[in-house]
Amino acid sequence: MSDIQVHELLSSPDNVEIVRDQICGILAIELAHQYELAVEAGDVRKEDYKIKVYLENDQPWELQTEEDNDVFPLVNVSLVSVDRGSGSTVTNKNNVTASFNIDCYATGTFDGDGRTGRMAVVKAWKTARIIRNILCAGNYAYLGLRGVVTARQVKSLTAGMPNQQNAAGRVCIVRIAMDVDLIEFSPQVAGVEIAPISLEILDDTGLVIVDMDQEE
Repeated sequence: MSDIQVHELLSSPDNVEIVRDQICGILAIELAHQYELAVEAGDVRKEDYKIKVYLENDQPWELQTEEDNDVFPLVNVSLVSVDRGSGSTVTNKNNVTASFNIDCYATGTFDGDGRTGRMAVVKAWKTARIIRNILCAGNYAYLGLRGVVTARQVKSLTAGMPNQQNAAGRVCIVRIAMDVDLIEFSPQVAGVEIAPISLEILDDTGLVIVDMDQEE
């Protein structure tokens, strides 16, 4: 079979997939720490910082059981598109821009006072503020993947309502649109050695779980 040019199994994730998972790992670790800080500070709204992280699940609350009382707030990270940038070469690497949506969901659960919609919006924006501040922190300028990621920038934040509403209260979403400039290598080229965050992703829901005791 002399026409075959790629002889290895293409089982390794592309850098853009590693970056997507890294965003989830960063959020899971930092949000768990934020909740700890809120508890230590005696924040009366500490539950607003108990934010679950999901990967590629556009309606994650649908898979929760009736016994789950802490479904919201939550965030879902999705890879939207990958576009080729300048400086790419034909044979070994591509400079690309990957676009991600980080959707921040919250709900209002007040009983019959007519404020569920407003409180859902307020809480969703608070969740988005926390997420944006984490991802825009100086220490995450390269998302912990220096040598692969060359820049990251939040493009916009937009509020809206999901197509299907939760029966227990109004659900609001604030979508953070973020671009990440990175280098994508071809199969025949040895890439930069990187050490992304180790995480587990549940197959049925996309819930992101990280080991808080892993070495940095």
